[in-house]
Amino acid sequence: MKPKKPSLKIMPVKKAESFQATLARSLRHLKNDFGACGLKLSTEDAAMTMDQIKFWADASLLPAIVKIGGPNARNDIKQLVPLKIDGLIAPMVESPYGLENFIAAVRDFTTPMQFGRLNKHINIETVTAVKQLNDILNAPEAKFLDEITIGCSDLSSSLKKSGVDRSVLNRVTRAVKKIQSKNMSVSVGGGIQPETIDDFLKKVQPDKFNTRVVTFDVVPGQKYGQAVAEALRFEILMLEHDAGKGFITRDEEKFRIKELKKRLK
Repeated sequence: MKPKKPSLKIMPVKKAESFQATLARSLRHLKNDFGACGLKLSTEDAAMTMDQIKFWADASLLPAIVKIGGPNARNDIKQLVPLKIDGLIAPMVESPYGLENFIAAVRDFTTPMQFGRLNKHINIETVTAVKQLNDILNAPEAKFLDEITIGCSDLSSSLKKSGVDRSVLNRVTRAVKKIQSKNMSVSVGGGIQPETIDDFLKKVQPDKFNTRVVTFDVVPGQKYGQAVAEALRFEILMLEHDAGKGFITRDEEKFRIKELKKRLK
């Protein structure tokens, strides 16, 4: 039987409830009812400003992890460390050298206590990175990593294939197993949709998965279609809030909401 598609209904704003209270209520819903475990912010793909990141890091009921502009985005790291964040993600790590640069940059802008406290994640998101995954995992700096995320959309693009292509899924599955063999947590993201998430998780078997903004722990046997739908609705609310605050333009708000609604149909 074809799974029922989640409705597009957005969580209503209660009478006399502020928009910020609605956001908090939505986050509590994601955390308490669907097992959301983190909020993923970004200076890279989402091009968030520091003021925007500070707002969400302060307001979030979930740990806030920030994706920086690159493995050696030192100015990002310098500005983010004083904020109320729980960790950093380095995108586009394609070699042991990229990992080395990331760890060195974090060390340069943290005290030993801060370095130990901050979660340190990297993204594996190109065919080059997948080919060099063994070398990355065996690099001395890998012992400092708390999690690796596999970016499925970027990986499929680098392979010039569709995200649902069997060869892409097989590569992702092998990469997940390889990372887990090192006793390291692995998350998957990129193009996550309500109607396909459960089959995807059954095939890939990661520890976590993430939409653009919300991360979930994976519990074997649990269904996640509604969780993804709720996360995408939260992202719509988030965009409306950020446009109202002037963090993003109205054009960006409209474009990104249109893309999110496509995934909710």
